[in-house]
Amino acid sequence: MEHQMEATSVQNMESGVTAGLRPWKGQINWRHRHQLKSVHGMLNIFGWGLLLPIGAIIARNFRKFPLKCDEWYQLHTLCQTSGYIVGTVGWGIGIWLGNSSKQYTLKAHRILGIIIFTFATLQMLALWLQPKKENEYRKWWKIYHHLLGYALIVLSIANIFEGMNNIHSHAAEKWRWVYIGLLIVLASTAVALEIYRLIKSKNQQQQMEFDENQIYASPQHI
Repeated sequence: MEHQMEATSVQNMESGVTAGLRPWKGQINWRHRHQLKSVHGMLNIFGWGLLLPIGAIIARNFRKFPLKCDEWYQLHTLCQTSGYIVGTVGWGIGIWLGNSSKQYTLKAHRILGIIIFTFATLQMLALWLQPKKENEYRKWWKIYHHLLGYALIVLSIANIFEGMNNIHSHAAEKWRWVYIGLLIVLASTAVALEIYRLIKSKNQQQQMEFDENQIYASPQHI
């Protein structure tokens, strides 16, 4: 049954090459389309699915607390910018593949891709147009930047799996498990840093309470 489905899929693809393509796009053989699909998937996984979450983890945990890194902003911007560039190239390939065939538009995957690209572009603009620290709109900019950033990451991950669900092949299944493994590593790192944040915050609070008790217990306050 599985081999029959694969054979039908290949036959549909081959017929789509000759019958489904729009005239101004020209003839594209199946192998070339398959290679472009692979490149599209790998770029999106690396750009939207890895670099953007890494950039968020850096901004969340290495700014001042719980860990301080003086280069956190440069690293955050590097991850976001690189993720945007790589993801946009992958997105562009996906749009081109969709436009070149009437049969394989994958509407849900395409719509999510357009939303992701729009959100990512707004995030890039936000990085360059952020208000100064003393500006009264700075706090609202932070809320907008954080909410849009987390929404972008969730949508990106969801759309990556949506794309892989539309490809029934051994390679796609292998990439699915590779990406799941990478997500587990990222999620474990984020959870570990959150636990460390809570522990460090609690220890600091206890230290402050201890210091206050020591001050009030000193002879000068008796």
